Amino acid sequence: MTCVRKGNILRPCALAAMVGLMTDPAAAQGAVYRVPAQAIGCATPIATRHLSDGIVGAGCRHAGTAARWTLVQRDGDITALRRDDGRRERTLYFRTHDVTQVPASGMVARCWHWLRDGVASVRAALVAHSGDMGLGRYAHLVLAGGAVLLGWPVLCLVARWWARRRARAICAALIARHTETLRLRRRQLLGRNSYGVIKPEKWHRERDEFIATILRPALRTAGRAAQWPRIAPWVTARIEQAARGTPQRPDIVGPGMDPLEYEQYCAAELRHDGWQAETTVGSGDQGADIIATRRGLRMVVQCKLYSRTVGNDAVQQITAARAHYNATVAAVVSNAAYTRAARQLARTNGVWLLHHDELRGLAQRLKHGGSPAATA
Repeated sequence: MTCVRKGNILRPCALAAMVGLMTDPAAAQGAVYRVPAQAIGCATPIATRHLSDGIVGAGCRHAGTAARWTLVQRDGDITALRRDDGRRERTLYFRTHDVTQVPASGMVARCWHWLRDGVASVRAALVAHSGDMGLGRYAHLVLAGGAVLLGWPVLCLVARWWARRRARAICAALIARHTETLRLRRRQLLGRNSYGVIKPEKWHRERDEFIATILRPALRTAGRAAQWPRIAPWVTARIEQAARGTPQRPDIVGPGMDPLEYEQYCAAELRHDGWQAETTVGSGDQGADIIATRRGLRMVVQCKLYSRTVGNDAVQQITAARAHYNATVAAVVSNAAYTRAARQLARTNGVWLLHHDELRGLAQRLKHGGSPAATA
């Protein structure tokens, strides 16, 4: 019957709640009721019944402005209520037609009230027949034990549901935060073979790395690591849904674009970002396809329109071009992903490895001290 790990406070709290329902009749009958301020309640049921004859006894008074009442007992046309304001006031008896039950809001609240009403009914029946059953004063203890035995599986299910819900919420928030990066990486890594068949292996490795480095550490920090086997299929589907979503801007780069058109496209993206960008002459460019300046900052860019990953050569060439043109920033821009060796060499030489969608906004990243290592 164990549904929570050792040391979790939920188990003793749940047990106390179940026993409390059995030993406190007011708590067990704890549905919320409302009574009009002008309704008259009396100290005894007999005095309440006399109200129908127009007789208001000494123990009768108006309900007042109390917003909430809890049920103590109901007997036909008479309902006994107590104020739900924390004070231990005496019970008042009202005519049933003056009493309105407030419906519970939310699934948890409705389940809670259903459980309490059911316990109240069982308790009343057991107490009424305790003499015949020979239980006497032990009726409450017997009923409490039975309630714990029957109610514990329900509490276990609620605890598991709540834990999974919190774990999913943590993962969903992180996926939403990294949605644009996931979309970008999927576009980079989801290639096709020579026959046009999609090859998802690289993207799947990237997705697994995101899970291993971002999602699962967050679950461990929140104490929800044990929920991962149960939510893993949901999380994987959520990542795929986010990565396949429509990007902020349509990608016009496609198989029909030639390398020169790609260079022009990248230069236009830089100009949109506030750079003065010009493409170089095809031969003798010393490894730089674009030279861009902005507020005294010079950048050299090499453009690679590839159907495969970009390797070390591009990083070596743009590093040499930076020295040749006396530039401050060097970047390689591609529609494809970069090899591990290229990323390592880029970190060593301070070269930016970018997707063409990242050209807009590059100036802000440089302004705020962005590091090439973050992109490599």
